[in-house]
Order: sequence, then C-alpha cells, then structure tokens
Amino acid sequence: MQKFMKHSLLSSLVLASSLLLGCSEKSEIPPSQGITAASSASVADAIKARIESDASTACIAAARLQRNENGTFTSERGFYCADQQSNLPDADSRYEIGSISKPMLAGIYAQLVADGKLDIHQPLQDWVPEGIEVPQMGEKPILLRHMLTHTSGLPRLPALLMPAEVNDPYADFTEEALWQSLAQAQLVAEPGAQFGYSNFAFMMLSKIAAKASGLSLAELYEQTLYAPLGMANASFTGDTMPPLSAEGEAVLNWNFAEDMQGVGGVRASLSDMEAWVAAQLGWGPESLSAALATSHEVLAETAQVNVGWAWLYAPVQGITYLTHGGGTGGFASMVAIDTEAQQAAIVLSNGALYQTGDVQALALHLLDANIPPGTPYIPTAMPDSVNLADYLGYYELVPGFIVHVFEENGRLMIQATGQPSAPVTYSEEDVFENIAFGARFVFARNEAGEVASVTLYQAGQELSGERKLTAE
Repeated sequence: MQKFMKHSLLSSLVLASSLLLGCSEKSEIPPSQGITAASSASVADAIKARIESDASTACIAAARLQRNENGTFTSERGFYCADQQSNLPDADSRYEIGSISKPMLAGIYAQLVADGKLDIHQPLQDWVPEGIEVPQMGEKPILLRHMLTHTSGLPRLPALLMPAEVNDPYADFTEEALWQSLAQAQLVAEPGAQFGYSNFAFMMLSKIAAKASGLSLAELYEQTLYAPLGMANASFTGDTMPPLSAEGEAVLNWNFAEDMQGVGGVRASLSDMEAWVAAQLGWGPESLSAALATSHEVLAETAQVNVGWAWLYAPVQGITYLTHGGGTGGFASMVAIDTEAQQAAIVLSNGALYQTGDVQALALHLLDANIPPGTPYIPTAMPDSVNLADYLGYYELVPGFIVHVFEENGRLMIQATGQPSAPVTYSEEDVFENIAFGARFVFARNEAGEVASVTLYQAGQELSGERKLTAE
C-alpha cells in the first residue's frame, strides 16, 4: 500500500510557519546566560487547556520569551503532562524538534555566506558529485536559494527513500541514494515558480553545508550555534523525553544519516531553544546575530507564502509572525516570533500532536490570548453495540491493491498489500481512523444492514472497494 505507508513520512517533517527580522543590542554573552526564567501560571494554564487528558499522554514544555528594557530577556515557562501521572519535564529535558532544524541550518548558511564559503545564488549543479545531472524544467537551473525557500520544484521526499524501518525512516538513507534520487527526480514546477515543501532539498543542503565548511554537520551546528549560544543540551544524538504517538503508544526516536540531519535531526531542550530564539532577536555574538538577521530576509514571494531562509512569514490577526514547526514520529514543536513586539513563544511536546491538532495554535495563543490554544485529542469510545466482525474481510481498492480488515486482541486492524498491519480506532458509526497515517475508513452497508464496501480517505484521495470474505 504505497500511498498509505508513505503518507506517514510525508506528514512527519512538514510542519512550518513564519517570522520577521529583528535586531537590537549585540552582546558577547551567550543568550542562555542572559535570560531570566521563572515558572508562569498563565503559560501552564495554556498548556493544560491544550493537552490535559490528550490521548498522547504527552508532556509539553513551553515558554513565552520577552525582551526587557535593558535588552535582556525574561522567559515565562510552563510544563504540563496530559495524564498528570508522568514526571514533569524541566527546562533541560530534551525533545526532538524536527523541522525547526531547517531554520537552524538556514542561519548556518547565512554565516557560511558571510564567511565567503558559498553563495546561495549558485546552481545546485556546482555542488553535486561528478556524473550527477540536476534535473531542470524550463530555462532556470535550481539555485541554492530555491532550495532554502522550498521553491526548487523538487519533490517532497527522495524517490529512493525506502526505509528498512518505517518508524525510523531516515536512519539508513545513504549518500549514494540521495544523489541518485536527484538524478532520477522530475521537477513538479520550474525553479522559483511556486512553493512546494521539500525535505529532499534540505537533505542535500545539509550535505552541501558540511562540504562547504569542511566540517561534519554535527561539528558545524556545534561551532556555529550550540557553543556560541550556550545551547548545552543540543545535539543530533542522545536521550530524549520518551517519544509517543498521537494515541499514546511508545514509538522510536528518529535518527538521520550522517550530514543530512539538517532536515530534522536536532534534539534540544527548552533552555536551548530560548537561547536560539533570543539570538533571532539580536541577543548574542554580533557576527552570528547579523547572520541570523540575514536569514530572516525574504528570498521568495509566492502565491502561497513569503519565504525567508527556510522561515515562512505567517500573518495572523494583523501580526506577521516568523515561525517554524516540526514533527517527527513521536514529537511536535513550534516556534513563533513577533519581532515588532520583541517576544516569542516556544512549544515542545513528546507526542506526535501534528496528527491531532498540532501545537501551532498553542504557540500563537501564548503571544495573543485571542487565539485559542487548541484542544486535546480525546478518542470517541466505541459503543458496546459495535461488532467488529461486521467489518472483517478483503477490500480491493484498486486492481492488485487489497486491504485486509481483521480483528486482533479486540482491535480492528488494517493490512494493505505488501505492507505491515496497523490498528484503526472507532470514530463514529461505521467509521474508523488511523491517526498516524491520516487514513479514514468509511464502511457502507447494504439494504440488509451488512457491511458491503469501504472507502479510504487519505491525502485528499478517495479509494473504494467492495467487501469479500476471502482473499480470492
């Protein structure tokens, strides 16, 4: 079930929003040492409104950051766990931040440009291995700036991303597969013409940054961001809060191939993120602050969104926020910055909440109380009158593509041709869902009241098939 399984990869690292530029006093003091932090009842209450009793059982760490009159920052922090049974995280608890790794990489690119080590107006062809031809549509070649702004025309994922472990999808992807995927790629639009989010592009941008700097990507993040900003807990590896699905099941941490981690591989704490966000507002080493300010500059104006260096600009109720979100198999995160008001919000969660409402609204709520914080995901209890045996059988949705519906340990299970099985949960009468894959199965009955067919709704598509009791 190719589309069914790949949707989990598609939805995993695509959360993004926007930001503006801000600078003020420069300081050589690491931002982490210039932030006064205290617990905040209002922040904790906002987190509680979003996560209390959420099926994920996730724990959220969040902060509202505000520049003070003397140029330093105050952080109001809050922590809350959905089940109220888990041990609360603290400011040093580590989370996967997913695609927020991308604007971090973009800031590094701005520093590399300032250091004369690359030019974002260079063609991608200048940086690929010998023998690899970059695909082209129209007269314009793909430039590095197109990749930074998701306007390259490249697909969302590389064609050869075929993980041995779908729950840790990027871990075994090789450099050879990366460049061969480029050679085989077909552009979906002319470079620069339209916005199309591409993890594929940022995997290549990661490789290029390492090559340009002469360092591994891990060393480059450490030397450019972590050490200067005092991000003591940040890295691509190491323990984190336990990763959880949107339904509260333990899942795997995501790992990324060497020098491709800029697509979504950073693991960081709330205190790390406070330091990095404060640096976006000009608090930190002067040269780095200047590079980060550069990374906020609009590089692409598209019909969908204006884009900086990985940052997307999002106007909400009269304010344009500079934001980015992230999501991996067991984490969801969000950063929103109001540069005019010199304040920002950070939300970190160890649950895949992007599948059930996300944490973007919560971050914006911390900056504007008129924006609702979002609601917890609380599944509908399946009535005792539901008989799972009614749905069992085989449904051919397209020729050769059969969905097997069966019962296992009291749960309804779905298994598509050539794919592992996955549970679905009751949503409403004759409707079951798999949140992780964004799949909704709507069963239809005949005049006799028997289940006769199913329609799969997923990624904007509808596939229907009649029920058969045997596979033949």
